[in-house]
Amino acid sequence: MGERMGDDIRNVIEGGTYHGPVLQGREVQYHHHHHAAVKTRAPRQLAPEPDVFVDRHPVFAELERAAAERTVRSTPLIVTLTGLGGMGKTATALRWLHRLRRHFPGGQLQADMSPHGPLAPLDPHSVLQGFVQELGTRADERPAGQAALEAHYRSLTARRPLLVLLDDVVNAGQVRPLLPAHPGSVVVVTSRMPLTALKVRHPSMLGLTLGSLDREASAELFRAVAGEDAVPDVTALESVLAACGGYPLAVRIAAARAGELYGLGEDPAELARELGDHRTRLEALAVDDLSVPQVLEAVHLSLADGPAALYRALGAHPTPEFSRDLVRRLAGNDTDARTLLRERVLEPAGEGRVRMHRLVHDHARSAGTAADEPAVDRLLEWYLRRAAAVERSVSDRWRYGPVFAEPEPEPEADSGVDSGVDSRFADAGEALDAFEPDRANAVAAARLAHDLGRYATAWQLAEALRGFFFRRKYHQDWIEVCELGLKAAGACGDDLALARTHYELAFAHADRGDATDAGTAGRHYREALRLASAAGHARTESSALEGLGLLALREGAAEEAAEHFRQAFRALDGLDHPRGRALLTFHLGRAHAAGRRHQEAAELLLRARRMFAELPGRPDRFNEAKSLWHHARARLRADRPDEALPGLDEAITLITGCGAPKEHADILLDRGDLLATRGGRAEAEADWQAALTLYEQAGSALAAKARERLA
Repeated sequence: MGERMGDDIRNVIEGGTYHGPVLQGREVQYHHHHHAAVKTRAPRQLAPEPDVFVDRHPVFAELERAAAERTVRSTPLIVTLTGLGGMGKTATALRWLHRLRRHFPGGQLQADMSPHGPLAPLDPHSVLQGFVQELGTRADERPAGQAALEAHYRSLTARRPLLVLLDDVVNAGQVRPLLPAHPGSVVVVTSRMPLTALKVRHPSMLGLTLGSLDREASAELFRAVAGEDAVPDVTALESVLAACGGYPLAVRIAAARAGELYGLGEDPAELARELGDHRTRLEALAVDDLSVPQVLEAVHLSLADGPAALYRALGAHPTPEFSRDLVRRLAGNDTDARTLLRERVLEPAGEGRVRMHRLVHDHARSAGTAADEPAVDRLLEWYLRRAAAVERSVSDRWRYGPVFAEPEPEPEADSGVDSGVDSRFADAGEALDAFEPDRANAVAAARLAHDLGRYATAWQLAEALRGFFFRRKYHQDWIEVCELGLKAAGACGDDLALARTHYELAFAHADRGDATDAGTAGRHYREALRLASAAGHARTESSALEGLGLLALREGAAEEAAEHFRQAFRALDGLDHPRGRALLTFHLGRAHAAGRRHQEAAELLLRARRMFAELPGRPDRFNEAKSLWHHARARLRADRPDEALPGLDEAITLITGCGAPKEHADILLDRGDLLATRGGRAEAEADWQAALTLYEQAGSALAAKARERLA
């Protein structure tokens, strides 16, 4: 039958059985091989277009742009679609190629380049033999040698543009012999790997990566496959889609299972319960021979030993997103991490971050064995050491945990890989910012350490994370980690560790300052004091007394607070603890200010500032700033505003870079108030606006005060 395509006539035989040569003038090419004339025919090998297809709009925009430019090309257009297995690479390729096929009179060729999995890629020579036969060359006319067969293929594909789909390619060597000769042809290659070697030889190659579907596209795909009647209620549907994480294969299987449940008269919402539990999630995404676990196991088995071990180690991580430095630490090198990125097992997640798809992470966890348990200890150690490095940058306070007993280890010269912890921060703010992306992971690591019985790590994390949580005011996380640390310290049977974690938990509650926090903080401070006294540990006794004094000060009991601080001073008798004495001097100054003992308060607060500035090792800029701030407040209470403003100016300079947005905002708010009373409205508004920004950054309810002033 003849079919007109623009100005060209496509003469092909479709349907029925092909019985031999049919001569039609416009499509005859003669290839002199064994003196036989060979006719070139236009094959139609493309698999059917997917019946359900959603999204991929950015990918199609790139493909259409490339297709529009192909007429000016001197070589075929090569497109690689890469992504994890089950991400829809083949469906996307077929969807696009079926749109194009009427413009390609040379026909379409398609081959699965690894039908038995990536460990057994097809020899391109065997694929080439099939292609040549589809183009009209009988087996007995086919050139025998590889080079001759490739040349014959180029001759067959030189006259008219055609489409070629090479599916599941494992390496660039599979592609090169199968590239057609006509410059208007299009070759689409799907692969898990980026095929960098192909890009080297063909710089104009268009490489596109398929990632997860967004929520809207996932819902559209689910509804199309399941049928509207089988879609569960909104809550269950959201749970199912969240479990699938935009992974197209998972969404399709989940939708098919929902349809099956509905057909059996069962509630499709049952699927949400299966998918909500990571222990049953993967098994729920398997129907007959279509299975997410099988696809992911094939990926796992295709990895070399090093990347496979890293894959399982990352499965032990409590979340699917993590620092690239941690990956290096677990692998012992960067090569295995790059392999997992090339294989699309890992994907970039921002600067210095990588992630696994949720289902990939589930599979990696299930693939782990008892032999992989050291990976758990390595990742927990990494978080502990990283938190300790940040804690050291924030404060020189005394800590009990063994992780603080020795300096940070030097890089391991023999491996070239260090602990993954960079303790060389410019200042506290930089340290806190560096740790910010690992906040949720650190909390998850504390849970993991507790649940797996790594109790020493769990309680040390509570101590090591104190500075980060205190400066950034993540009270919910802080309290959870301290509660886990308290249970872990109890399980260790270490009374001093128990006293210290009672103290840390009390401090977290006291800093949050909700209605019930004061009572809870008081109970934990008193228990810390009891345990420390029994253990004869003066530092912890003093710290607990200090905490009780701060609670009394907050309640307006200035003299009671001052007495607690004096007792805390006495507990330090005979101890070399200059920082502790500086803090107690600061607190006693605040107590005197609250008791309207203005001159004594001013002297103590300025003395505390000098003590913080002269601490051995390095000054404590954060507490210097707080001392000056409270000195300014005391001067205002004494009706000496002229003596308050210079202190506020200097306090703001000192606290900048400390990574303490809430306290920074407190000082700005007070300076703005003072400037406003002196007629400096514009300057005051600038301070209030800056305070508002910092309060919002810290998630503080005090932002309302800044808004009131600006209004």
